[in-house]
Amino acid sequence: MVIKMKGVLINVKSKKFEVIEKNFLPIEWGFYWHEKFETYKLDPYHPNNVFTMSSGVLPIVGGHRLVFTFKSPLWDGFYFSTLGGAGYQFKKTGLTHLAIVGKAEKPSLVVIDNGNIELFEVKEEFSSVYELTDYIVENFKDKNLRSVVVGEASKKTSIGALFSQTIRNGERVEGSEDWAARGGGGSVLYRAHNILGIVFYGDKEEELEEEAKKIVENHYKEKFIKVVIEHTKKYRFDEKTGTGGTFGNNWILYKEKVPIFNWRMPYISKEEREKILKVIFKNYLEVFNKEAIETKNWANCGEPCPVVCKKYRNKNKVDYEPYAANGTLLGIFDLYEVDKVMKKVDSLGFDAIEIGNLMAWVFELLDVGLLKEEDLGIKKPIFNHKIVAEGDLEKIKEMSEHNSEQALTFIDNLIKQELEIYKILALGKRKAGKVLNEKFKYRVKEKKFNDYAVYVAKGGWGEIGSNLYWTPGFFIPLPIHGKYLTYYKPEFLEPEKLAELIVDSIKLEMTIENLGMCRFHRRWVKPVLKELGKKILGREDIERDSIELYRKIAEFNKKTGGPEKIESERVKDLIVGLAKEYDNKEWIEKFKDKEMVNEYIKRVLDKYSELLNIDWRLRV
Repeated sequence: MVIKMKGVLINVKSKKFEVIEKNFLPIEWGFYWHEKFETYKLDPYHPNNVFTMSSGVLPIVGGHRLVFTFKSPLWDGFYFSTLGGAGYQFKKTGLTHLAIVGKAEKPSLVVIDNGNIELFEVKEEFSSVYELTDYIVENFKDKNLRSVVVGEASKKTSIGALFSQTIRNGERVEGSEDWAARGGGGSVLYRAHNILGIVFYGDKEEELEEEAKKIVENHYKEKFIKVVIEHTKKYRFDEKTGTGGTFGNNWILYKEKVPIFNWRMPYISKEEREKILKVIFKNYLEVFNKEAIETKNWANCGEPCPVVCKKYRNKNKVDYEPYAANGTLLGIFDLYEVDKVMKKVDSLGFDAIEIGNLMAWVFELLDVGLLKEEDLGIKKPIFNHKIVAEGDLEKIKEMSEHNSEQALTFIDNLIKQELEIYKILALGKRKAGKVLNEKFKYRVKEKKFNDYAVYVAKGGWGEIGSNLYWTPGFFIPLPIHGKYLTYYKPEFLEPEKLAELIVDSIKLEMTIENLGMCRFHRRWVKPVLKELGKKILGREDIERDSIELYRKIAEFNKKTGGPEKIESERVKDLIVGLAKEYDNKEWIEKFKDKEMVNEYIKRVLDKYSELLNIDWRLRV
């Protein structure tokens, strides 16, 4: 027996529907509509920039993510983003896929009740994603619902995220918050379609779960639950490290290479970074372990998953990348001060990684004098790594309090946009940098505004802020950036070897994304993916299908501009710094001419293109 899938295209302006009963995988569904509407020709906020939502298609633990696709206002190309667990409720509607075109006349919710779809006009204003979610719960009482909503960030910027939280007995479940944040999907949903959120509920039951479990158990010769827990220790609890989740384990894994002070690591000695790491362990990790791990404040994303990867404390869900982007990257080394920033970032519905990178860039521009306090209406941050390295906890606390206050004011100003500069910054770092280079050209001397920003460029103005890992794989301009479709272990490799490892990673990561499978389960699912695809989905080779889709996305995205040379001096220095970090004498010598960084990138992409049989080469 093979799963049957059902999708609906809804025009929220005309309120007309089209039902499609065909077995698309989630990203395939989105890409189908983007090809059909030729969205590469469209502004990201055009009503025909199709916004799609699909549930994960494997009826198994970890297989219930929601997958969203759209043309990204940041990346300027087809993009996808996912959030955990909510596909578990979406499948109960009887639908697997939804696609939205057109622009609703009034701000509205798309409501799906057992496959029946209607628009629900929202007349009230809400200051947070939590208030909007509570409003939905109040208006759809007694429904086993889940919702995906946007916040103020989606209305005012291009870095709006999609938020969802498990609802149980009419209440939001603490710690279960999840986000599809990268790429600005929330901004597209609201600004292109005038949709504030999608609400869904139903009573259809999932099929084939036992068959999928048997496939896993037959491979491992172990009970399914034991297989899952054994292969997900990092995210649940790892006895070796004494902690759990990405926040607990990534500081330990990446050590002195964790990003700090707007990615200034190449200019800070390893000895000083090791001292800073000790402060992070004390002020971040010890607090987290005491308040989240020892108390077992653990939750899952809404599907019945034993990994309970979500760790929460102080009314905040705590993950590594959001807290690094809005903590150490901003010069905030007190966890309680980061909590304050994260509460505002989340409540307003920002992509936490993108807003953290944006603020860190602005903080450094203030620190070096390219921007002034009066330009932004905030005070100059304290951007001095030596304060942290010296270990004076009182001074560290003062610095952290000061920097968090500036971050909170910055976020408020970015939403209000009473100062013209915030309308520029709302476009994203690369575009804003180009505008600011002209606006303040009398201030530009040796370095431009963009030279302090950390992003990967595509085409004339596409960009995504890098994930919070100091590793070459996150600085390579691939067709889809800002996700884990790359190789990101902390090491410096020859470009051709890096390309090979990137392609190996893409084969697994793209397949998992295309299935709507949680990547925290990737270790145990990898050996059985082909059999699951064949027996549950009727796909002869699920990896082959996913890689072919990846090739098509690369070709499609090239229509709005291919990979670009590294524009930012900071990103060049990060790559040069990694060669030094791993004592690669050959590349240290080559990188004395910093333009050789782009030769390194070119060689990675040449080999990558050869291996995938695509043309995604850098023109140097």
